[in-house]
Amino acid sequence: MTPTLLRAARRPALVALLALSVATPRAAAQDMSVVPVEDVVAAHLGFLASDALGGRETGTLQGDITAQYVAAAFRAAGLEPAGDPGSFLHAYDLETSQLDRHGTALVLSGAAGDHGFVLGEDFAVRVGGSTAHGEGGVVFAGYGLVDADQGLDDYAGLDVEGKLVLALMGAPEGKREPRSSGARRSWARERGAVALLMLMERDDRRSQSWFAYMQHDMERLSMRLPSDPEPGFAYAMLQPDAADRIAAAGQLDLDAARGAARAGESVGRTLDGVGLRLHVPVAVDRLVAHNVAGLLPGRDPELAHEVIVLSAHMDHVGINADGQVNNGADDNASGTTALMTAAALLARNPAPRRSVLFLAVSAEEKGLLGSESWVATPSLDLARVVANVNIDMVGRNDPEVLGATPSAEHDEYNTLVPLAVALAPQAGLRIEWETGEGRLRRRVDEYYHRSDHANFSKAGIPVVFFFSGEHEDYHRPSDTLDKLDQGKVANVSRFVARLLTVVGDADERPQRLAP
Repeated sequence: MTPTLLRAARRPALVALLALSVATPRAAAQDMSVVPVEDVVAAHLGFLASDALGGRETGTLQGDITAQYVAAAFRAAGLEPAGDPGSFLHAYDLETSQLDRHGTALVLSGAAGDHGFVLGEDFAVRVGGSTAHGEGGVVFAGYGLVDADQGLDDYAGLDVEGKLVLALMGAPEGKREPRSSGARRSWARERGAVALLMLMERDDRRSQSWFAYMQHDMERLSMRLPSDPEPGFAYAMLQPDAADRIAAAGQLDLDAARGAARAGESVGRTLDGVGLRLHVPVAVDRLVAHNVAGLLPGRDPELAHEVIVLSAHMDHVGINADGQVNNGADDNASGTTALMTAAALLARNPAPRRSVLFLAVSAEEKGLLGSESWVATPSLDLARVVANVNIDMVGRNDPEVLGATPSAEHDEYNTLVPLAVALAPQAGLRIEWETGEGRLRRRVDEYYHRSDHANFSKAGIPVVFFFSGEHEDYHRPSDTLDKLDQGKVANVSRFVARLLTVVGDADERPQRLAP
């Protein structure tokens, strides 16, 4: 637990929370036949999005209470324990990394002497699984893109071995950026670079948003699944004034280079007479985290061995550096509530022919780690899983619209999707392929790799992801209960319960459809 959370915890309050985590869902779920769905939704949301749960961050006591609360809801619904033997909890190990802010440094060396930049103001760093250090010459590599299909290789003719790479955000006109946020880091590292520094655009809200996210991320524990240790790779984002200072030291006209790169011209070159040192020290530890799994056995002796997984992540991003709680009402108390409510709805009726596993995962906000762990070490045979339905942030924006991916334009388009399109109106919803608030509206396919269904998809399992889109409160303390459309969460609960029933009763299991 972080020191902030230790100070925030009060023993009497925590005892009360633990009592609620056992009693509240049992009373609500057992009375599902007489209590309106909206009231059950309100009860779950009120608990999960409360200040008392401290943002439900994985690795904290409040995160553990969240898992116990979901387990109690599954138990009250009559589900069978489907985690570790005899338990609803599925335990897994995590390695943690905490940034040493005082030891973090970015220093420019040149003809004018050394200049140190200010962490959090001039630059922000990515905290990896181990200490990262990059020191050496500097190479400007345009956008730092490598994509044979688009005819892009910004490293062509450049020697970046043992050097730090500077790269612009974005892509040339008419070209696409990589879907994976780590692709640029991989391309630089594969070519022998010791660090990658992304140069932000001036007055660009997108890059400022990423910088703000990294600022927040530097305050948190970074987590990953245990693995063989590998040397860290230093990565940072630079504010425009810091980028201009480095470029000027190497006699690089950054504005002209941006214009040429945008037009698709080759602009990469070494910045002669310039050196950089980027040091990102981290302290490494371990902890045990938990997913929560409950099984509704199928009623058909021949099909009950096949399992549909309904998943949602129950964690959020905790308390910020100013002591404000990130309640995560939409992200993802909304999806977790829909998961628990759908479980109660299905359990009070005859079970589908196939079995349904209700899976609440942790550490989604740390890189989809809870679902990655479950897929790698599942609590039931993964070969039994025939589909995954995933719900994340389903309580905001248009009350009648639910975004979905994969669309018919996506390589992983499958029979779950047109079925969802057909069933959604029965719950007062309609499926659309773009969703989000204002300037944040975009195609849901862009989020295909950003929630827990991605790990099921990697295992070859057909998936569908339901998502109502981003808003200005994303990952901020302002993502609060009062802004949620609780009626929409209730409708999503009814919709996914109906979808699971139809998929569970179908003669054929879900299949991928050729795009």
